[in-house]
Parts: sequence; C-alpha cells; structure tokens
Amino acid sequence: MQAIRARRAANALRTLVRVSLKQPAPIGVIGSHFSRRHSSTGLPPTDSPDLFKGLPSELLEGVTFGDYPTRTHKCGQLNSTNIGEHVVLTGWAQNIRKFSDGLIFLPLRDHSGTVQVVLKGSDTDKSNARQCLQDLTRESVICVEGRVVARDASAVNLKMTTGHIEIDLTSVRVLNKTHRALPFLPTNQTLVGEEIRLKYRCLDLRRDTLQNNLRNRSLAAWVVRDYLMQNDFVEVETPMLFKSTPEGAREFVVPTRNSGSFYALPQSPQQYKQLLMASGVDRYFQIAKCFRDEDLRADRQPEFTQIDLEVSFGSARDIQTLVEGLVRSVWKRLKGVEVCDGEPFPRMNYQLAMSKYGSDKPDTRFGLEIQHVADMANDTILEAIVLKKAIKLPSSDLKKLAQQDNKALPIVKIGENNISTWAQAMFGDQIKGTVDATKVNAKLDVQPGDCLVLNTRPAFLSGGQTLLGKVRLELASTLQSKGLLQIPSSQYNFLWVEGFPLFSPGEDGATTASDRLSATHHPFTAPVAEDLHLLQSSPEKVRGQHYDLVLNGVEIGGGSIRIHSPKLQTFVFEQILKMTPLESSRFNHLIDALSFGCPPHGGIALGFDRMMAILCETASIRDVIAFPKSATGRDLVVGSPSGLTEQQLGEYRIQVVAD
Repeated sequence: MQAIRARRAANALRTLVRVSLKQPAPIGVIGSHFSRRHSSTGLPPTDSPDLFKGLPSELLEGVTFGDYPTRTHKCGQLNSTNIGEHVVLTGWAQNIRKFSDGLIFLPLRDHSGTVQVVLKGSDTDKSNARQCLQDLTRESVICVEGRVVARDASAVNLKMTTGHIEIDLTSVRVLNKTHRALPFLPTNQTLVGEEIRLKYRCLDLRRDTLQNNLRNRSLAAWVVRDYLMQNDFVEVETPMLFKSTPEGAREFVVPTRNSGSFYALPQSPQQYKQLLMASGVDRYFQIAKCFRDEDLRADRQPEFTQIDLEVSFGSARDIQTLVEGLVRSVWKRLKGVEVCDGEPFPRMNYQLAMSKYGSDKPDTRFGLEIQHVADMANDTILEAIVLKKAIKLPSSDLKKLAQQDNKALPIVKIGENNISTWAQAMFGDQIKGTVDATKVNAKLDVQPGDCLVLNTRPAFLSGGQTLLGKVRLELASTLQSKGLLQIPSSQYNFLWVEGFPLFSPGEDGATTASDRLSATHHPFTAPVAEDLHLLQSSPEKVRGQHYDLVLNGVEIGGGSIRIHSPKLQTFVFEQILKMTPLESSRFNHLIDALSFGCPPHGGIALGFDRMMAILCETASIRDVIAFPKSATGRDLVVGSPSGLTEQQLGEYRIQVVAD
C-alpha cells in the first residue's frame, strides 16, 4: 500500500509540475502559441475540471507550472538589427505606464539590460493581457512574446542601449508574481542601508552594478585559469578540513564527534602547497577559499578567496615575472589596458617604502613624500611632509590631520622670519650636530608660505605604517575631496615591495634575540642568503626573501621563497620564534616532507577579492562577493552563525559558556 501511495503522489506531482500553460488563471495570453507548445506533450487536457481537483487554489495563484516558450533573446541584446523578428523574452517587470486602455508601456529587465514592451490597441482579444499588465506588480517574473519594431523618432531613448526599438506585445504570461511587499526595489537610485541589502541579497544582486561585478569576477577567474594552464600549472584542490597550527592569525575550529579532537579551517593552503612541491607537482595553482577569524573591515572577510601559486626550482624574479603576466592578462581582458606600458613592474625596498611613503604598501599615484630632516638622539630621526603654498588648507583641517594616535604632530608655517631657524628652534637640543638651515631648506624645497607637518620616529623601521604615513593618506583624501588633487580612476600603479625584515618585534616591542620575535610574513619564508650569518646573533636584522605586490596603495598579493631545509626550518621554529615543543610538533608533517628531498620552491597568493574590488572600482570587497558577511561577521541572508540544539551540542560534547 505504501508503494502504491508513493506512485500516486509522484504521478500527481509530475502532472502538476508539467501542467499546460492553458490552466485557468489570470495570465493574459493572446493568441494560441502557448497551447501549441503542448500539442505533442502527451499530457492530459489542462482544461479538464479534474486536473486540480483536491488542490487548494491558492497554491496556483500567480504562478505558472510547466512548460513555457523558450527565450530567444536577452532583453539588452536587442537593437535595430532585430526589427521585424518575433522574440520571446523573460525577465522582471518594471514600473507600468498606462496612457489608456489601448496604450500600455512595460519595461522588462534581465541581467543584460532593459527593453520596452508596449501593448497597443483596444481589441477584445487583448483584454486578458491588458488586465494582466494592469494587475502586475513590480519585480514579478514574466514571459512575453512579440515583434521587434522601431520606435517613433520622438520616442527614441538614447539613455538605453535598446532605446531605438520596442516590443509590440502579442503574448504575456506571469511565471511568478511578487507575493509580498519588497523591502526595496533593486532599480532605486538611492540605496537603502547595507544591512538591509545584505539580508535580502537576492534583491540586491539584481542591481546592474552587482550583476556586472559578479560577471567580471567570473571572467577574471577564467582568464587566470587559462593563463596558468598555458604556463604548465596544475590545479590541485587541497583539503578544507585542516589542523590548528600556529601561523599567526586566529583560526576557525571545527568540532568532531571524537571528544577533544578538532579540525581547523585553513588560513591558506600554504603547507599543503609546499607538500605538493615535495611531491613533484612542480607548478601548482588553486583559486582557494581561506578562513581567518580576524576583525573585519571594508577589505577583509572571515572567508576570502585567493589565487594561490607555488613553483619548484624558481627564483623570486621567475615568480614575479609569471605573476606580472597573469595580471597583465586580467587587466587586458577586463579593462582593455596594458599595465605599466608592458614594462616590468617597478620594485622598491621595504626601508625606502616606509621612510618615503610611511607604508609598506605605498600609493605612488601622488607625491606628498615624507622627507628626512635630521638625525636625532636616541636612534630617532626627524621627518616631514611639506605642503606647498599653493595647497591652501584651513588650519582646522591641518590640525585634524596632525592629530594621530593621541599625539599632536608639530605643524610649522614657514615665513620670512623663521625660514632659517625653524628646525633649530623646535628641535635644536635633540638634533645630532648643527643644523645647516640653508641645506635643509634646499633639500626639502621649503619656501616662505609653505607648511610642514613633522614627526620624530625610531630609526629602526618595523610594522606596516608610520604616523606620517597615515597623515599622507588622509591628506591625499582631504585634497581629493576639495578638488585639489586629481587621481585618475584608470591609473594603475603596480609595485613590488621587497627586502622586508624576516622577523618583526613581538607585541611587547621585542627586537633582540633573547626576546620572542614573530614572523613578518609567515614562518616558512627563507632568509636572504647574505644575512644567514645574522640568524643566531641578530635575527631582527635578517631580511626575508619576501615580496608583496602592491596596487595603488593596496596589497593585492604576498609571496616568498620558502625554506626547503628541514634543519633550518626547525631552527627558525625553535630558536628564533621560540615555539614550544607542542607548537613545533604541529609542523612535523612539513619537516618530514622537507626531509625527503624537497626542491627549492616559492610562491605567492593574490587576494582575488581585493583585486576584483579594484577592477570593479568599488571601495568594499563585499560588492564583489555574492554572499558576503556583514561588518560584524554575520551572514544576514541565512542568519549565521547560529546556535545549536542541545542534542547537537551533546553529540559533539560541547558546553556553551555564557559571556
């Protein structure tokens, strides 16, 4: 009996799903095309009174089940060359304009664009369609048939790609009406708050901007794969369920039903791709998902995507050349530009980047460079940003810019009365030696009327940004907002930053071998060969074979040559980074692989989300991700993260502790 019931239910559902479009409903069909589509289906007559017997009528309201005409074109594809053609279009209904019973206009939109559909004439055979259009709600999904006709010359709309034509409607069918009030309209010029848009992301993604972003992202991923495959790379998927290892960032952990055993989601495929080099893969790539439990901001998500590469027997320059070719291919395909005029990307040393731009990812599209003024006592230096007389900023803006990290940086307005004395007067007792005002002013190109923002900093540079580096970026933003600085959106300044310190001071500011240092990049980066002798005595002075790819002040990639010696890697873990035996034992799999004859290797990871945000000219990577997390790390669409039932918690032996 159960089998018989199951077969009956399946047959009833199959009949319902494939019901003819002639079902009785306010669907507004003109002509007989829809019924002809079903003449050879072998289905029972859809006008049979028994077809929907026993089915609640509200289940059929405003929805078409079964076949409907095949779409012949996308809305935005039509133009004057299609005049006279019979077309079938599908999409979302927009705002209806009714001028009379015999003249109704309906814009129809899909991802490719919008086309105008028009119902003309007051014939009685069009009454159903007329009523359907008048009852239609915005964003309902419909299928229309009609003939492409030229618009009257006075009705041509040059703002639309389809503005020279319109569709003379012959048939319309509602595939699915909007069954509830929409929280917002995707076509509204004024956007509602981001949290509302993230919660109803399916509506938000209908916006042209986000549609274009997703399609550009898809195209870029295809270009990346095509380029790497042509360069003998092998795409390898690495596990998502990894283990907890002390790489630096906080991890997401995944419980198992084995009490006390956890997976960790990978911060990157770093260790797996090094294992692949030991396995003989030679050239690996993956467009990989990565996870880090970090504080969020506009360019950071808890889960993100990176273009991950690793190469055996390749130098840093080899890898950089490959990456430059990849980037050129993407920019050429998506933007139609040849970046850096086909020349190799410029390179800059970390120390120069930090001293001249105050950042390890300098934006070189504008000047306002930081300049060295004088060496000072206690291993500090005096530096300045010079604002020329022509840059007229109110003193209130200058004071705001100079307020950094609870510290008010000195501001000096240069005039005839102090041009020869300003440095000595302010810092004379701290400056080493005497100040030659003439030479200092000439070096800084200081003239009366100019203004200086000053700062003293340690001579030893570490970290990613200095105080004047922050001032420089904020100053550029302020000048842009006032129209005093122009930075073309089509300007792409790529830059390799190299020569980073291999190790950085710990959170307590440690800089000596007796204190615990941290890896600037990650603990697998190889030292520069010329600095190997400093590893034991002065590890803080060792440079790493680490390189970052910077674009317009944004780090879009970071890579390095790796340590391929098991003994050197163990020394770094235990003697430099001071890992406990438990911490270092979590890398035993890597030490084993290095011990089995692992070739020299290196690689890079490019931030795909950040790269796409720049290509799509948006400030937030959330605009290039289909379903991003909010600023608080929540997926507002599905409501995650969420709690578990007591049964689930018990199964995984987890006890929730209140805050």
